[in-house]
Amino acid sequence: MRRQRGVALLVVLLILAVMMMVATSISSRFQSALFRTSNLVNQTQARWYAYGSEALVAKVLNQDIKDSPLVTQLGQYWASENQNFPVDGGLITGQVVDAQACFNLNALGKTESGLPAGQLPFAGKVFKQLLIQLQVDDYEAEQITAAMIDWLDSDDTLFSSLGAEDAWYQSLKVPYLTANKKMSDVSEIRMVRGISPALYRRLLPQVCALPNTDLKINVNTLRGYQAPLMAALFLGKMSNDTGLELIQDRPTDGWQQEADFKGMSQVTAAVTGLSEVSQIYSAVVVSSYFFEARMQIEIDSLRLRVNSLYKRANNKVSVIRRLYGGQE
Repeated sequence: MRRQRGVALLVVLLILAVMMMVATSISSRFQSALFRTSNLVNQTQARWYAYGSEALVAKVLNQDIKDSPLVTQLGQYWASENQNFPVDGGLITGQVVDAQACFNLNALGKTESGLPAGQLPFAGKVFKQLLIQLQVDDYEAEQITAAMIDWLDSDDTLFSSLGAEDAWYQSLKVPYLTANKKMSDVSEIRMVRGISPALYRRLLPQVCALPNTDLKINVNTLRGYQAPLMAALFLGKMSNDTGLELIQDRPTDGWQQEADFKGMSQVTAAVTGLSEVSQIYSAVVVSSYFFEARMQIEIDSLRLRVNSLYKRANNKVSVIRRLYGGQE
């Protein structure tokens, strides 16, 4: 009888242990499902907040364009920095930047007819000078510029002996191929020969990747830290200090036309003796057609970063590209 009672007790304890295991498993799965559902809800809500933010940015940009269709400058509403908008359950932060206050990397993929083999096009000369202004030596700057051109052009022929096409990248420990097309995001330059993490961080505030091959830089919206880009425009004839001085001497409401900029003493001194004067002046604009909204949406523990690129057409802007994750 005592043996049967002992066996019965063991069976009860075994059943109890199994029930506890099942209950724990059910509870764990329920918590996991609840967390996934909550995360999906927050993600969906964050995306809708992002779409709403895009609409607000478009409204502000359209109003600024309506108020000043010929000039884009930092005194306009869109240029307000570090905006914060509390929303239900979270916070939206972000800013709008002029996507033409930078060097368009895709301009390096534009071919110029009549150039001797291996001679840098105008955009290549500006990019090389930008690298030099960022403390890259002349030979390395030439090499990186040639590699950038090879990365963007549509053929497999080396631009020059300093360039890099598929054969060089395939020789790496982890091989890959050149893109042979326009860049969609600045982060792609990290794949190009010669671009180190340190150089990438120095280049990031100076460059962009627009969906065209035009080199049009709005001198009205360059910031002080972009003095190297201003100086690079003049192909070695302007120093960083002079570039910064030129930005600081800019009128409060910007240069109203390109001729006003060309008349600045720093500009007239820098272009003296240059054969590329017409190309330099062609690259200078005072009105922009691309803008980028960089937003971060926080809901509970979720963070969503969104970069939205706007294009201006017929004096109205619309989103043409949306990148989740943002720049690193």
